[in-house]
Amino acid sequence: MTLSMPAVLLTSALLLGQGTSPPTGRIGAPQKDAGPDTTTATYGDWILKCQPAAGKPGQRTCEVLQSIVIQGQTGPIAQLAFGRMAPGEALYLTAVLPTNITLPSVVRLSIDEKDAQGADLPWTRCLQTGCYATLPMTDAMLARWRAQDGPGRLLFKSGAGQDTVLPMSFRGLARALDALGKD
Repeated sequence: MTLSMPAVLLTSALLLGQGTSPPTGRIGAPQKDAGPDTTTATYGDWILKCQPAAGKPGQRTCEVLQSIVIQGQTGPIAQLAFGRMAPGEALYLTAVLPTNITLPSVVRLSIDEKDAQGADLPWTRCLQTGCYATLPMTDAMLARWRAQDGPGRLLFKSGAGQDTVLPMSFRGLARALDALGKD
């Protein structure tokens, strides 16, 4: 089943180095403002970004995101974002990764390599700008991740079938999700 991209603002221009380049070697590096009505707030390694909703005057869409930048590269290799398709609907987690992936497979978000309770995000689509994996969040997943404040990992299979692990961070996620709930 193909899910529509949640109302997260993961636009092709921002992803995978085609937009503003965050500082090298940082996780959760801030993105440049997309316009005068766009607001951002940083919570640890996560950013709450809100901007006007397309075609809905007076409404805003917000997401909590983290860019993953590998040292020596100018743009993010991956992004994670929490957002909703519409106000009051379920919260989704979306991962955007490079197009060099193996199908069928999943993206696994976990606390560490021994984490048996990590989440598997199924791929929903691949575009020229990246491949998207999306998962609706459960209360149990959110509670577990909110309790974390250290490193985590994102695992996926490269096009050559090799396990690829990218570092991510849970630092600030609970506060960022609290702020998202207020918008």
